[in-house]
Amino acid sequence: MQLSNIRHKKAIMNICIACSFLLIMLNFVTSAKLRDVMLNIGNMQLPITSLNGCIQVVLCLLCIILVLIDSKKGMIWSCVFLGISIFGSARTIFVSKSLMTAPGTFNAIIFLIAIALIAHQIKISNRMAVTDSVTGLLNRYGFDRDMRKRIWLNERGRVAFIHLEGFLAVNANLGRKYGDELLTIVANRIRTVLDGRGDAYKIEGAEYAVILPDRVNCDTIIANIIKSVEETITLNKDGVPSNCYLTAFAGVADFTDNSVDADTIMKRADIAMNYALKSGKNKISTFNDEMKESIESQLRIERLVKDSLRNNWFYLVYQPQYTMFDRRLRGFETLIRMNAPGGVKIPPSEFISIAELSDLIFDIDSFVLETAMREFREVCYSSGNTITLAVNISAKNIARPGFAEKLLEVVKDTGFPPECLEIEITEYSFAEEGNYTLENIRKLRDNQIMIALDDFGTGYTALEQLMKLPVNLVKIDKSLIDNLIRNEMNMDFVKSVIYMGHLMDAEVIAEGVEYENQVECLRELDCDFIQGFVWGKPMEYDEARELSNEVYDRS
Repeated sequence: MQLSNIRHKKAIMNICIACSFLLIMLNFVTSAKLRDVMLNIGNMQLPITSLNGCIQVVLCLLCIILVLIDSKKGMIWSCVFLGISIFGSARTIFVSKSLMTAPGTFNAIIFLIAIALIAHQIKISNRMAVTDSVTGLLNRYGFDRDMRKRIWLNERGRVAFIHLEGFLAVNANLGRKYGDELLTIVANRIRTVLDGRGDAYKIEGAEYAVILPDRVNCDTIIANIIKSVEETITLNKDGVPSNCYLTAFAGVADFTDNSVDADTIMKRADIAMNYALKSGKNKISTFNDEMKESIESQLRIERLVKDSLRNNWFYLVYQPQYTMFDRRLRGFETLIRMNAPGGVKIPPSEFISIAELSDLIFDIDSFVLETAMREFREVCYSSGNTITLAVNISAKNIARPGFAEKLLEVVKDTGFPPECLEIEITEYSFAEEGNYTLENIRKLRDNQIMIALDDFGTGYTALEQLMKLPVNLVKIDKSLIDNLIRNEMNMDFVKSVIYMGHLMDAEVIAEGVEYENQVECLRELDCDFIQGFVWGKPMEYDEARELSNEVYDRS
């Protein structure tokens, strides 16, 4: 698809160039050979040379199109065409000793200046669009652009996808300013190692990419990058030096033909990097056949997710949540399920994790939000707006600028009572683009929507930051509940989480509760709510509605 777009742009550019040449020739003929010819229009006569102005305007329009397609080449062609036009008009003035074409010459000069300004502005905009504002390296868009160009030109080489472990801790403990400084130092070290032998890119978060041509020793360069990045970095916070230690992992993928696109190459390098990360042995891993099977499986699930969104194969179930001490229905957590033809069953944890690697997670979030709010609107009204509907939102989505506004539009369109909606996010949401996350959360809370924090205490955020998070509810993960009775240390940790949640002025819910002895223990630890098989399994909408109606009819 990307190569097709390049071909289309090139074809349009060639057509514009050919048309411009024809217009130049037509302008020359009308000015030099037919300048004394008169056109009869009704009772009026019009010199054929008066068409020159119309021809020149069309020529200028074609030049603008050329600049919009390719600012550099378009500007060169514009100088050629308008330069010829200006020269022709000036020559006519000199030969005829008449200033009849002087306005056209002036217009051509003005158009050329305007086109030069447009080209310059496009160049600046393009540079800003593909440049990371922190490190000065080209960003993901710049990487995609350069990879498309290399593939188009049949170049051969390798891509290294580099991930830094340890950055999130620096960002959380020292602050975003010093996290940015750390990323810049890493970028400079990568530049130094490359020394013009390849191109470096800042992809996102603490991730970089490097494109290396076949003619260089790729293995040595990548190994040197890893070594350089892992050398101690000292940051001075308020005059106090802080040593930072990063661990780098790299995944390498070849690009040897033009049958693959930039996204596929980056996915291969990403998969190879994850292999290196999980292995704990080799910090550099090269994409191979085993990984190829993995990416094929990933692509298969991606296609299934797309088909499920298009054909309504996704559906929702709802798991009830209860108050701890009087077992009163608090509300429901929304869970997504897939019912594909042929009995295909893929666990949500599997297709959600793959969807999070692409923009598909945004489509899934939108489906869940809109469907859940439309289904549960009447249930909430029937309960007197006292029931809570919890919906999970990906960290990637809550960190997007403008997410809160889009969600509030859905609330308005569906007529859902905002005070009944609870958005569940993970602690990881604050690790990337934390400022946007906080901004979205505050806007949602200002509009009565509640915020629940899942995976509480998993270590992505510093304790000081955790205590300031504007959340209404803290969720204790099932993995902590499973060993609650058998492991005293686990019980102490859960007790601490509940205590911290209450210090944050939030309520606490334990999920994945399966046994009554776990319920009794959590009651003693002052947990507020329970969610799990012990009191209620996930159920389809009709059953959830009946349960809600029964509860509120009795009350």
